[in-house]
Amino acid sequence: MHIYMSMKTIKNKKKICPSCLGLIGENTRVKIIQELKEKPQNVSKIADCFRLTQPTISHHLRALEEIGMISGKKAGREIYYSLNKNYPCKNCQIFKLPFKIK
Repeated sequence: MHIYMSMKTIKNKKKICPSCLGLIGENTRVKIIQELKEKPQNVSKIADCFRLTQPTISHHLRALEEIGMISGKKAGREIYYSLNKNYPCKNCQIFKLPFKIK
């Protein structure tokens, strides 16, 4: 799977966040973000959408959480992850840029 973005589109943005661009380079993380756009989910539900183990999904969730793109809310013994509405870099709107996943 490859992600294609127009360099012209990227250059037209006022700010380019290296952390966001690094995330786009990792296909699994882009898919996780797309899943979390729908609704908050726990690691088991997210793993069910992929052919990856829970520890692998947890690794990707941790990376997304470290830069503040997602946040987790504990509910009993599970943590439900969602997109962070207060994401400090959301003004760059990198995930609103047109891109194709192949």
